[in-house]
Order: sequence, then structure tokens, then C-alpha cells
Amino acid sequence: MKKRGLSPAIARSSAIALIVVVVLAVVIGLTYYYTSLPPPLKGTIKIGLMTSLTGAGSASGLDQQRAAMLAVEEINAAGGIFLSKEGGRFNLTLVVADDQSSTSGGVSAMTKLVVQDQVDIVIGGLGSAFALAALPVVIQNKIPYIATPSTPQLTRMANYSADPTKYMVFHYQATGLQYGQAIADFLAQVVRPSVAPTRNLTVAWLYQDSAFGRDFFTGYVQRVAQKGYPLTLVASEKFKIGETDFRAVLTKIKALGPDVLIPMGFTSEAINMIKQAVNEVQIKAQIGPICACNDDPSFYKNVGPAGNGVTIVSLYATYAIPKGDQFKKWQEIRQKFQQRYNTLPGLLGVSAYDAVYIAAKAFEAAGTKDKAAVIQALQGLSMPQLTLPVQGGTLRFDPQFREVQWLLFAQQFYWNASLGEVRAKVIWPSDVAEASFSPIS
Repeated sequence: MKKRGLSPAIARSSAIALIVVVVLAVVIGLTYYYTSLPPPLKGTIKIGLMTSLTGAGSASGLDQQRAAMLAVEEINAAGGIFLSKEGGRFNLTLVVADDQSSTSGGVSAMTKLVVQDQVDIVIGGLGSAFALAALPVVIQNKIPYIATPSTPQLTRMANYSADPTKYMVFHYQATGLQYGQAIADFLAQVVRPSVAPTRNLTVAWLYQDSAFGRDFFTGYVQRVAQKGYPLTLVASEKFKIGETDFRAVLTKIKALGPDVLIPMGFTSEAINMIKQAVNEVQIKAQIGPICACNDDPSFYKNVGPAGNGVTIVSLYATYAIPKGDQFKKWQEIRQKFQQRYNTLPGLLGVSAYDAVYIAAKAFEAAGTKDKAAVIQALQGLSMPQLTLPVQGGTLRFDPQFREVQWLLFAQQFYWNASLGEVRAKVIWPSDVAEASFSPIS
């Protein structure tokens, strides 16, 4: 009996079908493999950081350098930045220039970054005077700059009106005007009711003779006049950048008997002013609010018991965490920083960390390294807030001044003998506070 089987034609058809299936499977597999690969790495984006690594601002400058490097490492580890118009991924490279805590150093540092190193964007900055001195280099070369010093003159004119010639500068820091206004609010709403409830609170200012110091003072004076606050200014003394001996001017202020002394300077300057006021001149006054730039681990470590009771208005805290969802990311960056550098970041470090991520977002949105396109992307930026808290939780630069609307708060330092350092508690405004203001006796 003959065995029945497939006809030769059917057998050939089955074989062909099998081959087609195999080929299709291979094609589909290879297609999936290659389309799932990350886009090719095509180059680097140079992020220029101008900061103070030597001189009076060196403590905060090192903080900025560390924080910016941490952000660059994180972004590169996640695959870098995809630029759609360039057809590939780009890693970030951090290029740092030291402004030496001086105006001449600021010009040299910015020139090095923009002309010699040919960075694609500049971030950072500590001293307002140093950044202002370097600003003509930015304007002339039309390079995007995410600035972190406090002076509003980085995006405004000297009279604080809008300056369209600085369209490439985006201000990622509360301005001196904003800080000065908040200091006035805090003194009127919190300190006066506790210290001078039946009369005007008397206030003495001792501030750095620079754009930074003048902006804080101007913001304060304008706010007092605008609100009609019962705050009387009894002294407004200035000092040069880098000053170390304040005893003579503090003695002069002591004779006026102010309720409040506001020592406004960089971290090293503030520490010297506070120590000399308390330990040597023995001024009996509430001290602060001091500059937000002093919210740095070096201040906590070095101010000593003289820092007990001092207040500060800021938008970041080295140790404390205000109440509210907008501050939940702080613990994460502290842990990262501690693991990487065995220390914690300060305000200016966090500002630089965020600035790197803002720059990355702008390059991604622009899809190219073209400077004009990146500037346009920054102008239209709208993204969830990063580390620093902004009003409404959405980060954007306003179209007139290219500034951010921040959530500012006040803390009060207290001496922790077991740690041998000061710590701080949030005391204002009430919706984020964890403690109440305690007057210095």
C-alpha cells in the first residue's frame, strides 16, 4: 500500500512560508533591537560655571562647583541630552572659572569661559558686583546666562526698570529687592510685636558696599515706605568687600541702641560681624535677618555660640525643612550631596544644581546648541519647580524681568552644644513654620 504524503507543490509552498516567517522574525527582531538602542552620542554641551573659588566668597563658590558637577554627572548617567535637530545625544561637560571674588576676576573668568573655552551656556555666579562686571562679555557674545547672584541689575537697568539689552540673562535667584522686602515684612510682622509692641522698632543696617548690599537695603527701604511699617532706620553703614574688622563701626552702632542689627555680607563677613558684635562690642540687639547666601554649612560650623538667636530670610535651608509639599525634594539632594562630598549643600550650591537642569531642559526644548534657540527656549520655559520653591510650583521666567517668583521664609539659629554648631528652625510665615520667634534677651 502506497504511503500518502504532501505533494511536491505543497511541500515547496510550506518551506517558502517557513522561510518567510523566519526572515520576518529576524527583520522584526533586528528592527526592535536597533530602534530600542539609545540615539548615538554625537558630542558634548559645555556648561560654563562662573563662581568664586578664592577670596571672600570661596566657601559658597566651592559649594556651587560641587553641586553643578553632581547635576552634570546625574544627567550624563541618565543618557545625556537628546537634541532633535542635531540627531543625537550630547553629554554635558562642566567648565569652571574662578572670579577670585573680585570685579576684575569676574571679567577674566567670563572671558575665559565664553571666548577661550567657548562654552554653550553660562550658569552661576556668587557676588553681584563680580557678575555685573562680567555682564558686558555676556551681552557682546549673546550667550545664554542663568545667573545666581542676587542683584536684579543682572536683568534690569540701574534704576531697576526693564533692560531689553540683557535678554539673554535669566535670573535664578531671589533678587536683593525681593529679599529686602521680605526682611521688612518679617521685622514688622514678627519681630516688632515681640520686641517693641508699643513703639517703632529701631533698625541698624551694616551692609556690603556693592550692588548686592545696596539692592537688599533698597528693597527694605522701599517696602517700609510702601507699607508704612513702624520701623525706624537709625543707621545705614557700609563696608568694603572682604572687610574683616568691624569693631569700630559696630561700636558706633551700639551707641545708637538699635533693637535690630542687620549685618548684610558674604558668609565670612557675616560671621566676623556677628562674632565681633556679640563677643567683643557686646551689642544687645536682635541680629538679622542676614543674607540668604549665609545658609551654608560653613556658617553653621563657624559662627559659634554668637549665632544663637540670629535670623535669616532665605529660599533654602541647609538643615531645616519647612512644612509643605514644595520642600519634599530637599532631603533627596542632601543625601546625594552627603554621599558624594561628605557635606551638605547650601543655597548657592542648590541654585547651581538646579541651573544645570534648567540648562539641560532648554537645550532639549531647543533641539540644538544654537545659542539664539536656547535663549528662546529659556524665554518660553515652563516646568515643575526643581529644588528651590517657587510660587504656584511651576518654574518660569517672567517676560519683563526674566526673574522667578519665589517662596521666601525665615529661620532662627540656635546653639547646639552637643554638635558644637548652630542649627535653625523655620519661624515664618506661619503656614510653613515649625517654631516661633524667640527674642534675644
